[in-house]
Amino acid sequence: MSALGRATFLLYATVQFLVLTLAAMATYAGGTLFDPTTTRYAFFQNFFSDLGTTRSYSGRSNSVSCVMFVVALVSIGAALVAFSGSWRSFAFARGRAASIGSASQGFGAASGVAFVGIALTPWNLMLGAHNLLVLAAFSLLLGYVVCLTIVLRENGAAASQVLANITYLAVLFGYVGLLFFGPGLGTEHGHFVQVTGQKIIVYVSMTNLSFQAFATRRTLVASRAQRV
Repeated sequence: MSALGRATFLLYATVQFLVLTLAAMATYAGGTLFDPTTTRYAFFQNFFSDLGTTRSYSGRSNSVSCVMFVVALVSIGAALVAFSGSWRSFAFARGRAASIGSASQGFGAASGVAFVGIALTPWNLMLGAHNLLVLAAFSLLLGYVVCLTIVLRENGAAASQVLANITYLAVLFGYVGLLFFGPGLGTEHGHFVQVTGQKIIVYVSMTNLSFQAFATRRTLVASRAQRV
């Protein structure tokens, strides 16, 4: 797949993720950790991962929501793996920070694989593996964005791309800190804080990934037009 195709794939995957997870929320079988009697998805009480359970907190089958969640997350993971290797295409003529670019590809690909793993390990069946993969996915994503930002800056990328990544890094640093040092899930307050933090980072992540894919795609199209 060409670099342009990889950027397009990531852009498509982010949009698909938003559409499918909203649809999964609408079809979720109900129930939260502290109130299994609820009949629908509670935005600030249910994690995204609740969408991927085989059975919801209510005890009912959650297969429709689960399938949509798995497709959404596997697509994002696969797109991130593919896009992580595109750094060579936007290193431009300067060719700087090649070693950092290789590191970014390693972090990005590993993060993508971890996101696929999250989708394939529903927490109600494999809680330990699921939680470990969540920690790995976002920690590796942090490494990816740090390295990618350096490559973009060193090779004369648009200031908007660099600034978007720096802003995203601030949010992502905060979320990784919340995962490791934030309140536990044993209280309603701690659960609310963790769910809210996850919602914020997921939507900010999708926004930044889609912007990076769009900006990269635009640069590649413009570069191709200049060569014609």
